[in-house]
Amino acid sequence: MTMASGLYVPIWRDATDTSNLVLNLLLSTNKIDLYLNAKTPNFDTDAAYDATNEVATATGYTRDTKTVGGTPTWDSSANGILKYSWSTTVSWTTATFTARGYILHTAADNYPFFAYTFGADVSPVAGSLTLTAHADGIFYLDLVP
Repeated sequence: MTMASGLYVPIWRDATDTSNLVLNLLLSTNKIDLYLNAKTPNFDTDAAYDATNEVATATGYTRDTKTVGGTPTWDSSANGILKYSWSTTVSWTTATFTARGYILHTAADNYPFFAYTFGADVSPVAGSLTLTAHADGIFYLDLVP
């Protein structure tokens, strides 16, 4: 198995049931961490940040220190769709690492809530790697399919 994209079931389930997990995706302190292709997220059981197969601290990357881009938003203007996005880019400079994807998690409790694979390894160009939210958002939930 390799790096994959998806939502973490235990976190989303616990945010909507009686366990009272607080999942505030609108905090600009939420973290983004880069991972190698060897990372195999288990969307059914993973419920905490895990540095296994995260890009090593060195070469322009420091583990568990980068926050999401600007102010995260939930956009519900489209019919039945909740779109999660952020307002600015996330960048690493003077970098020489290789990454396959990223995982977003809360800063306070380290709850992973989303993972994304780039589909292939990516490396900084001229020492810089910049992630920009797509017009469709980082992810969206279609509540009225």
